[in-house]
Amino acid sequence: MRGRLAQGAGRAPLRGPLGLIWAAAGLSLALVLLSLADPRGVGRLSLLRRDVARAEAANAGLHARNAELSRTVQKLGTKVDPRTLERAAREQLGFVKQDQLLFKFE
Repeated sequence: MRGRLAQGAGRAPLRGPLGLIWAAAGLSLALVLLSLADPRGVGRLSLLRRDVARAEAANAGLHARNAELSRTVQKLGTKVDPRTLERAAREQLGFVKQDQLLFKFE
């Protein structure tokens, strides 16, 4: 028994389930370190999250503006002459009919 204990006291590679656990842990650690160092990894994720937050804030502003414009349209109702409404829309949006010319002065 003593000979066997002395023989196993050296650094022998781990075998069996414990060896697999250590190998998986080492591989996991290596992957985590690579994802932290990779420019497309965790750093990129935080940049994308900031971009999403900015886009959501801009979207909220657009929703507010849209609601404001909807209220304006509701207030106008059907009393407005359709030709006047068309003219205002064309002027604001820059639309022209096929038989019209558009002149821009800056």
